[in-house]
Amino acid sequence: MKKHLFCALLLSLVTVVLAATPDLAAAEEISASPEVSAALQPYLDSYKLAGVIGIIADKTGRVHYKNLLGYADVEAKKPMSEDNVFWIASMTKMFAGASIMMLADEGKVSLDDPVTRFIPQLEKWLVVEEKDPTHVLLKPLVRPVTVRHVLSHTSGLTGMSELQQVTGADSTPLKARGLSSVTGPLQWQPGDKYAYGNQGINIAARIVEIVSGMPYEEFLQKRFFDPLGMTETTFWPNDAQIARLAGAYGPNKEKSGYARGGIGFLTKPYSDRVHRFPEAAGGLFSTTHDIMRYGLMLANDGELDGKRYLTPAAMGQLRKEQTGATKVNYSLGYHLRNGMFGHDGAYGTDLSVNPKTGMIAIFMIQCTSGGQWAARDLFLKTATQVYQK
Repeated sequence: MKKHLFCALLLSLVTVVLAATPDLAAAEEISASPEVSAALQPYLDSYKLAGVIGIIADKTGRVHYKNLLGYADVEAKKPMSEDNVFWIASMTKMFAGASIMMLADEGKVSLDDPVTRFIPQLEKWLVVEEKDPTHVLLKPLVRPVTVRHVLSHTSGLTGMSELQQVTGADSTPLKARGLSSVTGPLQWQPGDKYAYGNQGINIAARIVEIVSGMPYEEFLQKRFFDPLGMTETTFWPNDAQIARLAGAYGPNKEKSGYARGGIGFLTKPYSDRVHRFPEAAGGLFSTTHDIMRYGLMLANDGELDGKRYLTPAAMGQLRKEQTGATKVNYSLGYHLRNGMFGHDGAYGTDLSVNPKTGMIAIFMIQCTSGGQWAARDLFLKTATQVYQK
């Protein structure tokens, strides 16, 4: 009895000691990359960027470097933090492509299905054959618009539907936006040219709703956000999230300081679920944590923490050029760049994954200066160099 009591006491003591011992791996400070800091500092010095988060990780989830530079709120002198929320804009497109491929894995959709299989009203599409200030000549389609076309920006659709141009990007349901696209003629025959835009992605999202039988936002929540632990990714940030929204900045007219901008693309208040609807091509808000979770799934070929989201075949399609004869480096809602795939957003946010090396690079800024693309490219170049070390 005494022996058992002693063992129990010893076990309790060991448990207490272990509980009180810090996890050294978790407690280890993740260093900033001096190379990344040096590369990006000129953009802050010239007021092109106010604040930056740059994360370089591998597919195991280990963060190699974490750079937090500048301010999320210049006026209040609040430094950039991983707690900040960002409008990720066109990064939203990635989820439309992944959603279609998830349904393709289930045998419910094919990339070569005509869009009219799901939205028959679009049978009325016509194509501009001739156009000048005095006349427009329309011709029938020589081939159907497919799911692949709308996801790869080769459908012939203009960037935004006529309805969106009048009502705003997020003021009408996806159903109305999809149907309204028939009123604006296609600008070329499907597959003949590439022109980046939002209209096709919203049609793809409407197809997700039709095939899955649930609203697009519910599909994303149930199939991606909840299981991946993306707790702050939403079309409707709440008041607490808006309070953490990183400010959008560029240089003032004198280029002597910062001028704050806004998100003119979306309708305020952003938390309004009654009058605002999912903009599948550019409406999401998110955080570095959530983007990392999604990036890890992509880097691990569609699987994370023992759960498979997309088959290797589906992932292969997302990493493959899908623009046909145009040969533009674009897939199905994913940019293809220097061996990496992912997407960026209008204010400079970016997720890039290298499937060969396993590198995950996350670049989070809110930039209105026009300098975001050069800064992003320099970050990715520098990230690749330091990761290879």
